[in-house]
Amino acid sequence: MKNLIFTFLSALLLTNAVAQITITNDDIAPAGTVVLLSTDSLTMVNPGPSGSDLVWDFSTLTAHETDTVSLLLPAQTPYGANFPLANFAVGLESDGQFAYFNRNSSLLSNIGVAGDGGEYGFVITSLVPGNIYLDFPVNFGNTRTESYYINVKLADNSLPGVDSVRYKSTTDEITTIDAWGTMKLPVGTFNVLRQKEEKTITDSIWTRFFGNWMLLTSGVSEVDTYNWWTDDLGAGFTLCTVDVEQPSQDVSEVTFLNSYTVGLQDSPTSVLSVYPNPASDRIRIDYPGASDVSRLVIRNISGGLVDMPYESGRATIEFNVVGIPAGLYFATMTLTSGEVLTAKFMVSR
Repeated sequence: MKNLIFTFLSALLLTNAVAQITITNDDIAPAGTVVLLSTDSLTMVNPGPSGSDLVWDFSTLTAHETDTVSLLLPAQTPYGANFPLANFAVGLESDGQFAYFNRNSSLLSNIGVAGDGGEYGFVITSLVPGNIYLDFPVNFGNTRTESYYINVKLADNSLPGVDSVRYKSTTDEITTIDAWGTMKLPVGTFNVLRQKEEKTITDSIWTRFFGNWMLLTSGVSEVDTYNWWTDDLGAGFTLCTVDVEQPSQDVSEVTFLNSYTVGLQDSPTSVLSVYPNPASDRIRIDYPGASDVSRLVIRNISGGLVDMPYESGRATIEFNVVGIPAGLYFATMTLTSGEVLTAKFMVSR
């Protein structure tokens, strides 16, 4: 009998060592959080099969590039007014791109993006309908099928008779929470659920030639994206992402969390007026009244101090941002009255 009880207890302890978790909205970090995401373009990993109680040992990944990711409220970004239904945003420091989300206890849905459109310049566009990143609660075995698209009309006068270009990308996607287990990364070890996204992407480019729309190019690509999520509140974001091209099975790079979440400073009491925003030359900050500035601190999205000389007028401050790297910045101003004000602004190139 004692041996039977011992065997039962041992099996129970082993079962609980790696638990099958559930992801909820509370496990995703709130606005006001900064994370570091790194990319390894040389160490090729194998996502492996689906299943239960698996181990993914990616502890040898190396950070060849690292990007600072800021989780924000849409009003804290330059383009939030374009997405009135969004209540959450994600910004990348390296290129000033933003993704806008509807986030609640039931889902995390990407409803729009603002970012570099390459040769066509900066693009602001909605996803129709929104791309549901996560259905809460997220459990092993969950599955979903969806289709969404972006449709962007862009000015283009590079060819005679061509007055605009339209780009449309349609994605048909099957998402399955197909595995659970343990993930080992350089930053630590986590209990995880794995999300597999099987995507078929149809891209087409149209030109308006002398008033008539004509199809210029069209193509279809297939990619499987694997995302690992955890309920560890020290992470609060996607742990790792691997894109696998189909049918070649090529893995071009791996993106992984390279730090535990870092909270931004508490929001000061008042908000400043900043324009133009984004700026590439000079930026002006208006503050109320005629109070003098006793202290002004500029920080980048990582929290580092930035030396940014300024010219102060009666109720304005003007910066020259020509030599400042592109990205998101935070200005904290203390007036002689004791009032503290804050501004968030983008520098673009």
